[in-house]
Amino acid sequence: MYKLKWSCKYIVYPILLWLLSACSQQHAGLMKALHLLDTDLLSTGYYVIIPNQGCEGCISAAEDFVKRHCTSSPHVKYIFTRTQSLKLLQIKLGRDILHSSRVLVDSANIIRYPDRDKDIYPMIVTVKDGRITDIAYQRPEEDGLGVVLRGESNN
Repeated sequence: MYKLKWSCKYIVYPILLWLLSACSQQHAGLMKALHLLDTDLLSTGYYVIIPNQGCEGCISAAEDFVKRHCTSSPHVKYIFTRTQSLKLLQIKLGRDILHSSRVLVDSANIIRYPDRDKDIYPMIVTVKDGRITDIAYQRPEEDGLGVVLRGESNN
């Protein structure tokens, strides 16, 4: 019986540690991309990542959200990725918004979506204490931008 407890301790604890580290590293690539894009990384807040191509209605809703909320919260930053033309993006958003400190452009396309089948939708990344805690999407079945609005109303 004693040997069983001893061996369980050396089997179960490493497995638990491995699971915990796997969960924290689940979004390591996305966090690294955010570090590369944003020199003033949010420790707590939201990144709204908007692809140039994909679900047109979802992307239009996200772009409209940026226009309406860009200056209202210091805890939200917007990243445009897979952008083919900065001129077209400037026409859509306006010069002031595009050059805001809260708007970033992933011109090197380094952001990779964790869920490849959802890369046509705007992605909302929740960051708390310097770690990604949640990812939501703005798509017909999910109101990712609502997550930002509800989170901001709690601050």
